[in-house]
Amino acid sequence: MIVMILRRIGWAIVVAWFAATVTFAMVVAIPADPATVMLGPHSTPEAVAKVRAHYCLDRSVVVQYGCWIDHLLHRDLGESYRTKRPVTELLGERVWPTVQLALAAIVLSIAIGVPLGMIGAAQRGRWPDRATTTISLLGLSAPRFFVGSLLLYVFAYWRDWFPISGYGDGGFDRLHHIVLPALTLAMIGAAYYARLVRSELVETLREDYVRTAHAKGLPRRAVLVRHALRPALGPLVTLVGLDLGVLFGGAVVVEEIFAWPGLGRELLQAITLVDVPVILGIVLVSALAIAAANLIADLVQLWLDPRLRDG
Repeated sequence: MIVMILRRIGWAIVVAWFAATVTFAMVVAIPADPATVMLGPHSTPEAVAKVRAHYCLDRSVVVQYGCWIDHLLHRDLGESYRTKRPVTELLGERVWPTVQLALAAIVLSIAIGVPLGMIGAAQRGRWPDRATTTISLLGLSAPRFFVGSLLLYVFAYWRDWFPISGYGDGGFDRLHHIVLPALTLAMIGAAYYARLVRSELVETLREDYVRTAHAKGLPRRAVLVRHALRPALGPLVTLVGLDLGVLFGGAVVVEEIFAWPGLGRELLQAITLVDVPVILGIVLVSALAIAAANLIADLVQLWLDPRLRDG
C-alpha cells in the first residue's frame, strides 16, 4: 500500500506539472499583452516596456516558461499582475472558502443522492422509483447558472430567507451564507449519486449473499443497509473523489453568482485580466487537489472492499 501511495504521489506531481505547462502554453497564446492590460490603453510605451521587463514578458516563450519554473522550484508562484501580491499569499486566502464550499456541496450531494438511490432500488418499478428517476433527470438537466439564479431569486430576494451574496463573518452567519451556493452545486451531484447508487444496488440485490440474508428472515431494510449498500459504494466513492477534486479547484460559475471569495471567482478575474501567475497557480492547486482526492478515494475503496487489497 505504501508503494501505491508513493506511486500516486509521484503521478500527482507529474500530472500537476503537465496541466500547468499546457495551461501556460494556452495562456501565452492569447493575443493580449498583460502589461497593456495592467496599465490601461493610455499607457506610454516606456511604461509598458518597463512592466514587461519586470515580469519577464519581454523574453521568448521558452525563457518565460523557464522564469516560471525557476520561481516554482523556489516554492514561489510569482506575483499577481493585478494586485501586485504574491500568488501564494493570494491563493492562501482563497483556498479555505473554496474548501468549505466543496465539502458542504459534497455532504449535501451524498445526503440527498444516496437516500434517493436507495429508495429507487428498494422500490424498483414502482412510483417511488419513477419519482426519484424524474428528480434525478431534472437535476442533471438544469445548468448550474440557472439553478443558482433561481435559488437566489426565490430564497434570497423574494422570500429573504438567505443572504443574496457574500462569505459571512463566521459561525452561524457563514453557514447561513453557504447554504444556497452549496445547494446549487449539490443539485447535479445528488442527481448523479442517486442514479449511480440505484444502479449499483439493483445489481447487488441480485447477489447470492443478499438472497441468503433474505432467506434467513432478516428485515428488508437491514439487508439493504447492512449487506447490499456497502459493496455498492465503491463507484460512488470514486465519483465523490473526482467531484471533490474538481470542486476544490473552484466552482467558477457558482462562486461568481453568489460572490463567494474562492478560487473559482479569483480564476475568472485572472482570466479576464490575463493574470498569468494567478491562472497558473490555480491550475496547479486544482491538479494537486484532484490527485489528492483520487488518492483518498482509492484508500476508502480499499477499506470498503478488502478484496481489492490483494491486487
